Amino acid sequence: MAEKKSRISIPKVAKIKAELQSEINSECPFCESKDIGHFQIHHIDENPSNNDKGNLILICPNCHSKVTKGDISKIEVLQRKILTLNQIKLNKKEKPNVNFNGKVNSAIVGDNNQISIKNNSKKQKAKYPDGCIGFETTKANYIGHLIKRYNEYKEYEVGKGNVRYSVFGAHLKKKYKIGPTRTIYNVPINRFEELSHYIQSRIDGTKLGKIKGKSHKNYSDFNEYKENYG
Repeated sequence: MAEKKSRISIPKVAKIKAELQSEINSECPFCESKDIGHFQIHHIDENPSNNDKGNLILICPNCHSKVTKGDISKIEVLQRKILTLNQIKLNKKEKPNVNFNGKVNSAIVGDNNQISIKNNSKKQKAKYPDGCIGFETTKANYIGHLIKRYNEYKEYEVGKGNVRYSVFGAHLKKKYKIGPTRTIYNVPINRFEELSHYIQSRIDGTKLGKIKGKSHKNYSDFNEYKENYG
């Protein structure tokens, strides 16, 4: 089992976040969206204790999810960071040049460096194969949204400290005949609506769902979710 990496709080995080947002010109460096409620800080080498600013990049929540799932690779994130810094240097008419031939997981990008990369890493294999819900990011995120909402409603019912969050996930895996080494996101994509409707019905069936459902929607439908987060 891989050793869990410890997270160290980013010193002066508000100042760092402001500098990173200026670095990307308040635009997600991957999807180029400016209409973002809040950006998220991502550690490029995925080491949460490495808070060097050169190892941090600001991205939108949707693209952050893609990075976490491997839809956007580590090398792509590092390259985008470099391109962003290089653009800043070009704007300032500066041309520093440093060659970097290390592995992504040990890379530190300095503010004053222009870096060229020799990528010796193997091509990452997609976490979920084509044909699974997990292969389509927006649909996978929507299922995650519904599961989270169900657990939130159960917290109201039994108390926050009494919810066994893994139980509902295990129930879903059993219902949809998913093997122990796989996740609910391995459900075939053609069963997406069926799975969505089932989780929605479980949300509506909670005590809070019955109370709020009379005057308030318990969740967004997929089209609404896609418009806001897709």
